Amino acid sequence: MPISLPAPSALLLRLVCVAACALTPALHAGETAPAAAAAEAARPAVGAVLTEAQALVNSGQGAQASAKLKAVDSLGPLNAYEAFMLQRLRGAAALQEGDLARAQSAFEAVLAAQRLPPAEQLQTLASLGQMLYRAKDFAAAAKWLQRYADAGGSDAAVLALRAPAAYFSKDYATARGLLLATTQADADASRPTPLTTWRLLANAQHQLGDDAGYRQSLRRMAVQHPQPAFWAELVQRELGEPGAWPERQLLDVQRLLRAAGALGGIDNALILAAQAQQAGFPGEAVKVIDEALAQPSVTPQQMTTLTQRRDSAQRQAEADRRNRAHDEAAARKARDGQALVTLGWAWVTEGQADTGLPLIAQGLQRGGLARADEARLHHGMALALAGQPAEARQALAQVKGEPGLVALAGLWADFADRRATATP
Repeated sequence: MPISLPAPSALLLRLVCVAACALTPALHAGETAPAAAAAEAARPAVGAVLTEAQALVNSGQGAQASAKLKAVDSLGPLNAYEAFMLQRLRGAAALQEGDLARAQSAFEAVLAAQRLPPAEQLQTLASLGQMLYRAKDFAAAAKWLQRYADAGGSDAAVLALRAPAAYFSKDYATARGLLLATTQADADASRPTPLTTWRLLANAQHQLGDDAGYRQSLRRMAVQHPQPAFWAELVQRELGEPGAWPERQLLDVQRLLRAAGALGGIDNALILAAQAQQAGFPGEAVKVIDEALAQPSVTPQQMTTLTQRRDSAQRQAEADRRNRAHDEAAARKARDGQALVTLGWAWVTEGQADTGLPLIAQGLQRGGLARADEARLHHGMALALAGQPAEARQALAQVKGEPGLVALAGLWADFADRRATATP
């Protein structure tokens, strides 16, 4: 997951400055300092060592500073101020040496002393969390980043590292909770969630065996960041493998995959075209074949097969169009609306939604349909293909009864949302 972080040198400089650059003149306090001030000053012997170590840190000589600081241990018990300054310098020197474990221990002591101003405390937590994240010590990074959040840190770039740090340290439950909060905040603000966030959330849900959550994340990815692979997996997860699809729904499922760019190769296009022509929609078959012929991957053998299929479908489509006026007149006189729905859907499959949609609506209003839910599904599909998402969702919500049909209607509603909200 790509995360923008300051350069390592910038992080190190930030932490070293927090640890060493703010050391006070109290290091140089004399033995005659009043008792009240002595608690906030270093004894001369200790102050001299700390001052030399600070100079070494400031010149980038962390190893030499660490060696110098060992001398403090022989100078007797340290007062609170001396111990605090010693840990700050030890942390800075350890960072320069690349010893993150020793640096963390030192900064734990620094923070526990509760002597840092609030701004420096937040900077320490943030910088150390970022540095550990960059070093791929994700468990430690997650701990420090969470402490930053608990302390009131508000830098969005820093807070955004908590979820991936938790995920990569295999704390999938924490990652899921953080990422769900992020996606909800995005939804509340009516903004799309970045694809990297959806992917991380879906992976965390998968690791936790949260199938329902995974499927929901997959749906939102497919809507906000439509990619053929997402739609292919979404259809498979919602409807099962192709062999499990009811025969009457097979064509409409293939139509969804085609609309989402997830139909697949030339062979699948040939299957869809044959199904459409057999169902009485040769004009749709022609359009499917034309799309397949335009693919650069088509082989000479496939080209021959496609051309033959197109010639057959084109002849049938031309015959159908010659009879359209007669068919429409007969449909308008029929007692039920089935012929109007079928004729309107034929226009839609040929890319003429403006002509077909009124006929479908009239057919539904007349009623008497043998398969009313299927007609409602086609009405919603037509609205989705026409780029009318709100109307499509309303129509598809009317599909009831058979679970597979309801699930397919839900997917077409997602497709309608995809056309309305998809990001580049």
